Amino acid sequence: MALFKRERTGEASIVDVSLLNVGMWAMSPDIAAAPFTGGAMQGMSRKSPGNVITNTYRTKDGRWLQLVCLQSDRFWAEFCQTVGRPEMTDDPKYVDSAARFQNREECVVELDKTFAEKTLEEWKQIFSTFSGVWAPGNDFMDIHDMEQVAANGFLEELTAGDGTPFKLPTPPYQFDEQQSTVGRVAPELGQHTEEVLLDAGLDWDEISAYRDSGALG
Repeated sequence: MALFKRERTGEASIVDVSLLNVGMWAMSPDIAAAPFTGGAMQGMSRKSPGNVITNTYRTKDGRWLQLVCLQSDRFWAEFCQTVGRPEMTDDPKYVDSAARFQNREECVVELDKTFAEKTLEEWKQIFSTFSGVWAPGNDFMDIHDMEQVAANGFLEELTAGDGTPFKLPTPPYQFDEQQSTVGRVAPELGQHTEEVLLDAGLDWDEISAYRDSGALG
C-alpha cells in the first residue's frame, strides 16, 4: 500500500508494524470474546523441553511465566540465584546444557515445584532484575488491561447491533503515524432484503405479503 501511494503521489510513507498488534490481530476472535468468556488460555505441554529455561512454568495462582533464555549456559547460574535455587547451579545433573538436557524432565519437575511457591505478581517482581528474556503469560483478558495496548490504540471499542459494547484489535500496521481503525463492514441480518427484492422487480405489496406469510424475517 505504501509503494502504491508512492507510485501515485511520489511521496513515501512511514510504515509501522507492531509485533504485539500482529499477535492480537491473529487472535482477534478470542480477544474480542474474552470479556464474555473469561479469557483463559490453554497451557502447552512442556514437560520435556530441549532447554529447561526456554519453557513455561505455572505459578501459585495458576498463571504462567514464559522463559526464553536461548543461551542456557550463559543464564543458568543467574537464573538459579533468581529463583532461589542456588544449589542447582553446580548440581552435576544440571551443571551445563548437556546435563540439563539429559535430565530435563527431572529438572522441570524441580522448577515446577519452585514456581508453584509464588504468584505471578511475586515472580514478576523477582524477575525484574533478571538479565535473561522472560515475560508473564498473558491471557486474552489481560490484553484488555495492558497499558501498552491502550497507549497505542490497539483495541477499538465498537457497539453491536443490540447496543452491547465490545472491543476488537485494530489492523497491525500504521501509515504515516496514523492510527488504524476498525468498523462495521457487514450488514445486519436482512438489512438489505427489501432493497434486493425491489431491485428484483417485486413491489411493496408483494414484499409485505411475503413478510406476512413468514417467508421473510
